[in-house]
Amino acid sequence: MANLPDSLYEDYSTSKLTLPSASSFAPTTTVVPFPDMDTIIQWINDLHNEIPFVSNSALQNLVTHRNTYEILPLLLWKSPCTMTMMLQEIVKIYPHISTPVHSREGKPPRAYNILLLFQCIAHYPETRGYFLKAEMPHYLFPLMDINLTDKPIECLRLGALGVLAHMLKAVHTVVSFSFTAYIFVTKRLNIILNISLVLQPIDGAAVRFLMDNGALRYCTKAIEIGSTESKTVSVFILNKILSTNEGLQYCCVLADRFFLIDGLLKKLLVYLSSMTNPSPSLFNLIAGCYAKLSQKPRAREGLWRFPPVMLLNGTFASLFAVRLELFLELCMDLVKIQIVFVCVFLRRRTQTLLTTVSS
Repeated sequence: MANLPDSLYEDYSTSKLTLPSASSFAPTTTVVPFPDMDTIIQWINDLHNEIPFVSNSALQNLVTHRNTYEILPLLLWKSPCTMTMMLQEIVKIYPHISTPVHSREGKPPRAYNILLLFQCIAHYPETRGYFLKAEMPHYLFPLMDINLTDKPIECLRLGALGVLAHMLKAVHTVVSFSFTAYIFVTKRLNIILNISLVLQPIDGAAVRFLMDNGALRYCTKAIEIGSTESKTVSVFILNKILSTNEGLQYCCVLADRFFLIDGLLKKLLVYLSSMTNPSPSLFNLIAGCYAKLSQKPRAREGLWRFPPVMLLNGTFASLFAVRLELFLELCMDLVKIQIVFVCVFLRRRTQTLLTTVSS
């Protein structure tokens, strides 16, 4: 099993989210533990090799070291025809995602590994700009809209969601240097790479792209029928959108849009309540979404009328106890909602008692 980087959920939980590894479906390849830059470049060249084993081995090694070499996303993007080849691998899956029979033919694992490389490209600031300008996420939306739930197909949904999630992750490192690489020895193409990673918040351009292109609709499908991991990544995306003023305005400006989001969050609370061991990561993200919604006056009105009762009636008391600081933060954000909820209850109770006394 391959773990997503811990930073994906660092704001909410210390627990790790595990993703299925392509090695679960494909033959094991030799993974080089500490490759040098020449080896990385050779692997990128080998992605175009017509021999399947060579190409798959290079792809597996690049995926294994995708979070180790910060230069890798730019090398992949600048390498001639590499992005085209990667997109072709995704497009080849489209005709088959409507049938579970294809999931046993071995192709989805390669597409899943391609999605993992897209994740690091979408995360790195400079290539993220290229990624958005080329409107690459449009190629991923069909994989999020799959109606099947069998494991290999679910991996594709999870990988596509992971790309959007990595677009919204903040960068926490600062590196600046130049590097000259030779891509495709036969062409000896010089590429000068000027890398500058800067500590920055959520990318506003990424949030606007997701809002303008209806990405929340595809997250809705994952929340409704996806696995716990897919639900978690979908709510992570929603949480990050709500973390920006523009995203919060987008989610609350229309009553229908707000109630759709509220309804999805309440369905997730019901889903969690049915689990023997509820997912702390998913619960923390749901609570975080409600905390952010409560900051908008129009959203507070809706929450006053239809409060998330399961967050207030002790259903998840054990999870709140584990994360006391989250409970206190949520109480601060939802204090008006809770007061109104209690006042309505007391008023109804008083009316009932008065009616009983008068009769």
